[in-house]
Amino acid sequence: MFTYLLIDLLIIAFPLALSFDKKVAFYQQWRYIWQGILLNMLVFIPWDAAFSKLGVWSFEGKYLLGLHWIHLPLEEYFFFLVVPYAALFIYRCLEVYFPKDYLFRWRAPIAWAIIFICLLIYLTHPGKLYTAVNCLYLSFALLIVLLSGRGEFLGRFFLCYLILIIPFFIFNGALTNLPVVKYNDAENMGIRLLNIPVDDFFYNMGMLLIPVANYVRIRK
Repeated sequence: MFTYLLIDLLIIAFPLALSFDKKVAFYQQWRYIWQGILLNMLVFIPWDAAFSKLGVWSFEGKYLLGLHWIHLPLEEYFFFLVVPYAALFIYRCLEVYFPKDYLFRWRAPIAWAIIFICLLIYLTHPGKLYTAVNCLYLSFALLIVLLSGRGEFLGRFFLCYLILIIPFFIFNGALTNLPVVKYNDAENMGIRLLNIPVDDFFYNMGMLLIPVANYVRIRK
């Protein structure tokens, strides 16, 4: 019953412990991160709750504390705190240890390529609710960032996302292999990597875009 809660704690343990590292000093950035995390929760908690009600996914009760609110277990709310925090910590580490933005020149082409891929997947997988919402949301979010002229952070964001794929495979793999979260493959592409639906990669990029973009904006 503590499995999902333990996964949440493991996700944040390393970033939280190293937030007090003298060089990174991420604790000094805390005042910049909460607005983005809250905004992210306002978008994705209703999204998750609706998908849970519609049967896009469900949660295995034996891995949960048993506390639910609006179709979601308590651990899912913690998930939307710890994952963005970990992502923002990694983003800050890249700023400190790698001041050069190696993907800066490629940020727009990469973003447009992702938009094209998302729209192509959307058009070729009709009737797949999880696939459709993920692809349309990520395309729209990236398009807004590009057209707003505030996409300077995208190069480092994409690099941060590539790094996060490693813990993503570990922790999301645990959630889907036990499974703590059970996906209805009728609503996704039906393609899995280590039992993780490929759709989740688009979902996570879209989820992390809000807190990172807001973090960068507020600091300016």
